[in-house]
Formats: sequence, C-alpha cells, structure tokens
Amino acid sequence: MKIHIDESVQEETTKCSHNFSCLSTGKCGDRDMCEVEYADGKNMLVLKSKEAASCPYRMSFGTVLMCTCPTHFDIHKQRNTKNTADTEPSTE
Repeated sequence: MKIHIDESVQEETTKCSHNFSCLSTGKCGDRDMCEVEYADGKNMLVLKSKEAASCPYRMSFGTVLMCTCPTHFDIHKQRNTKNTADTEPSTE
C-alpha cells in the first residue's frame, strides 16, 4: 500500500516521528492510524478515539481529540474523495 501526497504537504509535516510510515504501510509507527470522525477545516481532523497516544500532532480540545498532521489530513482527504467517487451515482 503506497500512498502519494504532494511534496509540499510532506514538507509541512515537520514533526513526524515515524519517518512517514503511513505513506508506505498505512500505519503510524507500530499502530493503526487514528480513525477520523470528520475533517473540520484545513489540517484539522476530529478523531473518533478518545484513547491516549503520544503524537506531536494530537491535541485535546475540550472532550474532543484533534489531529493537526498535514499528511494525515491529506490521506483522509484522498480516501474521502475516492469513497465519494465510488458511491456517487453515475450521471451517464
């Protein structure tokens, strides 16, 4: 599973401690990537999980956990766009 993102997005992701393993394995280091509930603005992902994980891009906002990783945001956007395209009715 190889994921491609723009080089500019990768350059924005300055605090990745897993050497961008998400792009080659789909995992964040040894664990699955945080599951996203929804995107809320640029590089703001609301996470489904409330469990603790050590990540420089993960932050708490009240009772909600957020991910601000530019690479994770881009991966989510690509997956969401692909899923929407797969489920949209044909206009032909």
